[in-house]
Amino acid sequence: MEKPFFFDETFYWRRSGRRATVIEAECELTQSVRPEELRAAVVSALRVHRNFRARPVIVGRRFYVENLEAEQVTVISEDGRPRSVGTEDTEGLMLYVTYGESHFTLHVFHGLADMRSICDFLGTVLSFYCHTNDDSLPAADSIDTFPCHEHILEGGAPGEPKDKFIPQEHDIFHIPEKLFSSRTTRQRIIDIDLPLKPILAFARENGSSVVPALNAVIGRTIRQCYDVGQKEIVCYVPTDLRPVFHFESGGNGAIPFLLPYTAETDRLPVGERARRLRMELNVQTRPENLYTTVAQLRSDFDKIFSAPMPVRQMSPQLVKSGRENDSAINTYGISYAGHLDFGEAIAQQVQTVSVSAGSYSYPLWIIACEYKGIIRMRLVQSFKSNRLATAIHQELAALFPDITYTDRGYHDFDSFPLGSVPRKSRSRLAD
Repeated sequence: MEKPFFFDETFYWRRSGRRATVIEAECELTQSVRPEELRAAVVSALRVHRNFRARPVIVGRRFYVENLEAEQVTVISEDGRPRSVGTEDTEGLMLYVTYGESHFTLHVFHGLADMRSICDFLGTVLSFYCHTNDDSLPAADSIDTFPCHEHILEGGAPGEPKDKFIPQEHDIFHIPEKLFSSRTTRQRIIDIDLPLKPILAFARENGSSVVPALNAVIGRTIRQCYDVGQKEIVCYVPTDLRPVFHFESGGNGAIPFLLPYTAETDRLPVGERARRLRMELNVQTRPENLYTTVAQLRSDFDKIFSAPMPVRQMSPQLVKSGRENDSAINTYGISYAGHLDFGEAIAQQVQTVSVSAGSYSYPLWIIACEYKGIIRMRLVQSFKSNRLATAIHQELAALFPDITYTDRGYHDFDSFPLGSVPRKSRSRLAD
């Protein structure tokens, strides 16, 4: 048994339970799925990405993980039923795979990895599945997680935080839609496919980039759909800490920051809005501001780790309070995986890639990735109405040609019941 690194462990505490954060990466193939070859490919990928075969255990009041070999992996035909990761449903693993006629979906608990690392794992699965050149495949156990947040804190503060957005000092707008019950994991999913070239041209022309350019359009759309007044529309945006603090990790290496869209910003032309939001993004993702976020998170969890309450009692409270806090300070979220390229041999067999997860902390979570020149924005919303999604599509279509809108209907996401996590004594740590 091993102790998970700090940030990985936080997900077991506050993203567990019925509405756990289980990320789904879906591949649409050009040919029919070969289930047994897919199963073998996932097993082979687990030998490479060591942290993806982690199985949690509780020792005392803390989570540990076992990284055993995984010869059995749940690869099952889609039946519409959500599953519980870490249970017999998934051979005890925190991931599994479902497949249809010509597509498959990788389901991964967020505690194992962030979206970048999950896409890397997916690439390894595809390398084995598509039988690319074996000489280019990674060696066993060559990819693992890294104590990135510990690394950042050991390096010390790179400076004093400056102009960091403090949500408690602002009046934040919340989307006024009737939400699904907190007892369900059902979400409505809508895809908006956006050609990459025109949005990149627009972003470059205005000194911006993809995420702030999207915020410039979505912020305006929210203001048109609802009575926002002078409140601020705040977007939850994860940023990759790897290039900022110079490390590599196959696990979780990102941290969220907040990107505000103000009434003042809304009065500007769309290009100027995109430029202004890019400048704000640069401010919020300064190393000193990101360091402060990491340090505060570590301080908060050190108190949690030292509290006397058993983890199975405390975790549901943390999940509830964490969701409520996220809801209070965010209007919606955008996670952008960036450019995915698995090589030409795989591209001939993989048509599209989509990523999603349940949006439980705020009503709308847009998870986007770029593959084969298309940015697929998968809108995951915890309410029924498609009014906002339709308006976002219309606003984007007015700026960029050849956009498509696909309503995927309703989807039930997976859970991670803490009751399934085995307990072990401290004496077993030496085994």
